[in-house]
Amino acid sequence: MWFTTYAIGGCYLYVAILVQQLVHPQECGRRSTYHIQEARLQNKKTEAYPNSWPWHVGVYSSAIGPSPFCGETLIASKWVLTAAHCILAALECNDAPVGRLFSYHDITGEHMAVTVADHNYTQRQRPAYNVRVEGVIMHPSFTKQISNRAFDIALLQLNHEVKRTSVAEYACLPEPWLNLPAGYFCKFAGWGRKPHPPHESQSDYPETLMELRTQIVSTSHCNSEIVGFDDIDAVFTDQAQGSPYTGDSGGGLHCLTPDESKWVIYGVLSTGTPDCTDGVDVYALTSTKLSWINGVMTAHS
Repeated sequence: MWFTTYAIGGCYLYVAILVQQLVHPQECGRRSTYHIQEARLQNKKTEAYPNSWPWHVGVYSSAIGPSPFCGETLIASKWVLTAAHCILAALECNDAPVGRLFSYHDITGEHMAVTVADHNYTQRQRPAYNVRVEGVIMHPSFTKQISNRAFDIALLQLNHEVKRTSVAEYACLPEPWLNLPAGYFCKFAGWGRKPHPPHESQSDYPETLMELRTQIVSTSHCNSEIVGFDDIDAVFTDQAQGSPYTGDSGGGLHCLTPDESKWVIYGVLSTGTPDCTDGVDVYALTSTKLSWINGVMTAHS
């Protein structure tokens, strides 16, 4: 009897440890030092060094076309983080539950996938590869109104694990107490439109992954103008320091921790607003959604 109890208890412990490793990778947020030193600190989008953002992935839908329509962040072997409004766009007016895991294919008849370890999405060559999306869940507090996007966040469950390699890595989620101050510099990456020339209406979609350096700003002086956002559930960056653009939504705000030990996904890009001086970009703050993120991944792993 004691042996049976011990065996069952040991099995539960093993499963618990396995789930913990799937949801919270022991190693995360590591980039090559060479790539960090090569970063160009320009206030505009520039081409990223290939695979220097190993957790950034593009998301595709057979309903939309052959280019990534939003950005995503690999945070565990079978989970990626993105913006909920990206999911709405891919649903194309089909109704889907908010706050519950659902099958994109069952609702739309279309397929959704992410491309891992990609740089030039038009070349479709190694080391990049596709992974089918099995399930989608939007934050239960997300609403469709653009004036309320503080919970503009969603998780995609992949149909098989993404193994850690030199070109595929998991980003870290921030600690719940991490509060980066105004003036802190972070980075953003994506395949979204590149203004050409900057600050003018003309733009084009780059074929290669782009990156930019951006700065966190305080919006206490103009929060009343940014309806639906606040410093509790959202983080803002200054568009004057360079800005993401159409097609970049859902990508992560990559911030190196103050002790420079790892990169964390401090926010998920939701929208931009010109209401403040020079305009700001708005990200759903991830640290205030950790309980939901961790709960979903644990329940469905």
